[in-house]
Amino acid sequence: MAATLKYIIVDDEELDRLAIETFASGFDSLHKTGSCTNALEALELIHRFQPDIVFADIEMPGMNGLELIHSLAGQVAAPVFITSHPEFALDGYDLEAFDYLVKPVSADRFKKCVHRLLDFFHLREKAAAFEKDSESNFIVIRQGYDKYKIPVNDILYLEAMKDYTKLITASGQYLVLGTLTSMHTRVPSSDFIQIHRSYIVNWNKIDAVKGNKIYIGNQELPIGKLYKKALDELF
Repeated sequence: MAATLKYIIVDDEELDRLAIETFASGFDSLHKTGSCTNALEALELIHRFQPDIVFADIEMPGMNGLELIHSLAGQVAAPVFITSHPEFALDGYDLEAFDYLVKPVSADRFKKCVHRLLDFFHLREKAAAFEKDSESNFIVIRQGYDKYKIPVNDILYLEAMKDYTKLITASGQYLVLGTLTSMHTRVPSSDFIQIHRSYIVNWNKIDAVKGNKIYIGNQELPIGKLYKKALDELF
């Protein structure tokens, strides 16, 4: 991964911009290349500096954050939306937002977001090609000249990361180029169930379901409202 990840902040509220900048200053891997109050300024900064991450407020005068990211047509690797209105989250995910933070953003929630960002960019550098072994229950991951043969039964869950999908196993994790939807077709539907827009889990590996969370080992994953009924039918 590059030594630092460049980011800009676009938010018409000064205190909110300062809060994100303060949180981000605690991470040596993040470097601010700009901070602005509206989408037009943001477009100029994005074209000039080509940041890896854009922390974009949604509710802004003129062009809003959703329209900003939409206009960039995938030029930003990891757009993160920030808003005080959770109902905008659905639109954010439709634009393949990397994450969605609800104001007031806490330091802990921002930290989780940054750890996911760092993980994503690290894995993206060696993003793998993959193929299903048609004669057995394996997925073959190719990273450069190396190949890894991963038993499908060893996969704990799949996590959407924009145009990539992260495969998490008990022994490691891999990032493959391909959406979560495309990866869902590569694993047995009898064993894997979607629990959230961002997660598909191997239901044989689920240790517990508590409220709107599932637990696989020490991992806690959210259950989306649209998927809860199907999950309840299994447990």
